[in-house]
Amino acid sequence: MRPHSTGGSPTAALLLTLLTLASTVAASTKITDLLYSDPGFSILVRHLQATRLIPYLNNHCKTCTFFAPTNAAFNQWREEHGIKKVDVETLLYHILPEAHESQTLKDTMLLETALVREGYLGDNHEGQLVAVSKPSWRPGRRNKLLVGGSELIKVDWIADNGVVHVIDRLLAPPEDLVKTMKKHAELEALYNIVHGAGLDTLLTEHRPFTVFAPTGGALQKLNEIQVQYLKHPEGRQDLTVTFQHHIHSGTLYKHDIPLGATVVSTLEGQDLMVYLDEKLLVDNAEVDSTDILASNGVIHTVVRPLLPSSLVWTAGKYLIGMNATSFVHHLRDAGLSHYIDTSEGSYTIFAPKDDISGDIEMMAGAEPSDVLKYHVVPGKRLLPSFQDGLLLDTELHTEELNGLAQKSKVSIKQDRKRSTVSINGVEIIGEPVQVGKSIIYLLNKPMDLPLPLVKTIKQKAALSGYVDALTATSLGRRLSDARGVTVFAPSSQAWSDLGVVEDYLRLQQEESLQALENVVRYTVVESVHYAGDFKSGRSVLRTNEGSELVVEKNGETIYVGEGRLERSERVGGKVVGKDLLVEAGVVHTVSSVALPPTLSITLYNVLQGAGTKSFLRAFQNSNITRILTDWEQDFTIFAPTDEAFEKADLEGALNDIDFVARLVRLHVIPGRILKLEEDVNEEGASMLNQDARLTLRDIHGNGKSYGVRVKGARSKKEARIVDFGSAHPAWPKDDEESWARGRPGMREQNSGGLTQDMSQRVQSGPRPGGVVFVIDRVLLPGDPDPLSGAWFWICVVLLALLGTTAVCALTALGLHALVIELRELENRAGYEAVPARDSDEEAAVGRRGEDPEAPPPSDVVVDTPAPVAATEAPVTATEAPQPVAEAPEVTVTNEDRQ
Repeated sequence: MRPHSTGGSPTAALLLTLLTLASTVAASTKITDLLYSDPGFSILVRHLQATRLIPYLNNHCKTCTFFAPTNAAFNQWREEHGIKKVDVETLLYHILPEAHESQTLKDTMLLETALVREGYLGDNHEGQLVAVSKPSWRPGRRNKLLVGGSELIKVDWIADNGVVHVIDRLLAPPEDLVKTMKKHAELEALYNIVHGAGLDTLLTEHRPFTVFAPTGGALQKLNEIQVQYLKHPEGRQDLTVTFQHHIHSGTLYKHDIPLGATVVSTLEGQDLMVYLDEKLLVDNAEVDSTDILASNGVIHTVVRPLLPSSLVWTAGKYLIGMNATSFVHHLRDAGLSHYIDTSEGSYTIFAPKDDISGDIEMMAGAEPSDVLKYHVVPGKRLLPSFQDGLLLDTELHTEELNGLAQKSKVSIKQDRKRSTVSINGVEIIGEPVQVGKSIIYLLNKPMDLPLPLVKTIKQKAALSGYVDALTATSLGRRLSDARGVTVFAPSSQAWSDLGVVEDYLRLQQEESLQALENVVRYTVVESVHYAGDFKSGRSVLRTNEGSELVVEKNGETIYVGEGRLERSERVGGKVVGKDLLVEAGVVHTVSSVALPPTLSITLYNVLQGAGTKSFLRAFQNSNITRILTDWEQDFTIFAPTDEAFEKADLEGALNDIDFVARLVRLHVIPGRILKLEEDVNEEGASMLNQDARLTLRDIHGNGKSYGVRVKGARSKKEARIVDFGSAHPAWPKDDEESWARGRPGMREQNSGGLTQDMSQRVQSGPRPGGVVFVIDRVLLPGDPDPLSGAWFWICVVLLALLGTTAVCALTALGLHALVIELRELENRAGYEAVPARDSDEEAAVGRRGEDPEAPPPSDVVVDTPAPVAATEAPVTATEAPQPVAEAPEVTVTNEDRQ
């Protein structure tokens, strides 16, 4: 196609003339002529003819650049797009109004094409742009020159109206900004957010925009909660504002940005600071990719989102992103939006998730605003600060607490896999999220408000005994109306530990019911004291009953009682259940029943509770009833049940005054109180006499069953202890007042408040009391074992008999040897036996009696009966030992000895 010059001669001159003519013809070659002359562009020519662009190329292009795709490029286009026909816009996008030879094409250059879309890039008939790129050279690879992503495989075909560059692919005209974002993988996340929020309409308008678009990695600089909020319909306004903060009205290509700092306006209104030096920065966010062309603008990608100052992250926005939108709506509807819609306050928010937060409206009898306030705690309480049993002040202040804040309680359960943290029994799910000065915990359901006091107690099986006491005394109604109270409620086991004293308190008689009412009122303090409020040492609280209750704290252990330390160094019972929250205060469960110091429960009352009517009647007939009501000294009383009296068949004998007096005295140990302890084995003299002693022991050594018997009694059967109860002496008024006046380190309580730092106190002296053990058998006096007192003498006699027998045996052996020796001597000397005289034989027979074979009488032994103790005669008859008859007097003569 390109002619070559030659040398001179006439012939040469002719040829030169022809060549000059040919050169003139060649110089008038059009771009279309170049395309017609090469069959490799036949498809292109057909499309130019079909779209009537041949006249445009020949008549309007004075100095054009045409990027000519080959037939192979068209075939590839058809395979990729599934269409054979190429429209006029696509072909115009291959034409540049100006001629650009290959050496003028530089990397990142933007070339304006003949494709004009009115208004898309401005109002000056700007043509769509195509970008030039030169990939970095690598060893073993040739340099490439790309235009719009298509490689220039042949360059610089010069025509009189421009230049042709051959490309391997068709150039696709740019699409609008939305489609361009969708097509780029790194902008897909942004496209999903914008498209999902319906904001893509803006970027399809026929006017130019510059978008500083955060990539998918840049969006990860926002946490998942923020992204979910912006995607949520509730976050639509903030998303719009944020998105518009990334958009500049008009096109701003990289080559338009001068070195240094430039202020760029945004659709949102707040300007962006653009700085170009070695890097391009937008509000200090680095621009990763520049000049991504679109039909209506250009996109530059940034490595992080550009957030306007108007976007303030609040707890409310985070709650929406955490799927707690209903909770947010409830707060706003209740006029409580200040907890979540401002960044100024600092709160800890316990929020139920959307799928269950509707229950807030269904809580019976509760104001929604109260329920919502109960889910908000002032200040930011971080999870590491939570401890099991921790109480948190909420934003709910109630009249029932006299204006104090209602509490919520933290509980932590640890197992091998994880620890579970709950608030008022509602589990916290997931990790807490901090936003500004606040922190959010998600719950798997709403928290219930603390219930009324009596209703709460009734729901606790461990407090059923206390509920019964409230019912019996009709104090439940009055306690329901109480405000700002602390209740030290004895557990059901604590009431059982009272034994028959509990039975006495529940007797349907005025005296016992009044005593029970005093006991219940002694558990109520008319001020609120949570477990954490008590300081180490002892404190005194004034109760509703009027007496003072002592609280002793040792580490984390708390004891509660009347504070009279007569028989123990520790006050009362242990608090085994702390901080049961109720509407009007708090309930602490105590392991024992504290009896008020003004309450007097006598031994007579204890026997009343035991129901031992026969034994009480015996007491009345014994003329010692005073010991049951007068606090003379300690007594331990073993009271047989009525059934025991029936089995002993002693009902009729109860009219025998002497018998009854001795019987009752046998069942009482004066001066001491025996205790039921494991492995106990004690004895004590009864009131009957010092020799009538009772033995108490742990039968099986496990502290579960105890027996008592009369020591030395023939019967081995024990009376089993089936119940018990202790007397409770009241404080004398003067001692109580002196104790109150004389406790060092303690302040007088005038308002029912708490006094602490009580290191010492003045105690009254030990008060006499007593205990009653209910037994299943009657202990009978005067029933000794006849051998039990004489075992020692029996052993002595046996030893003496054994000694005497041994001596006799030795003597017999000696005599036998002597007789043998005398006979031998007799035989050797020639002696003869002398026959016995008749008179001697008759005398011998007379001494032996009628039986001639009877042995001769031995020495006389007198059996002296054992002495009888000089005590009161026993009731049951016993056989006294019969005296042994004296042996007849015997005279032994010399003849007999011979």
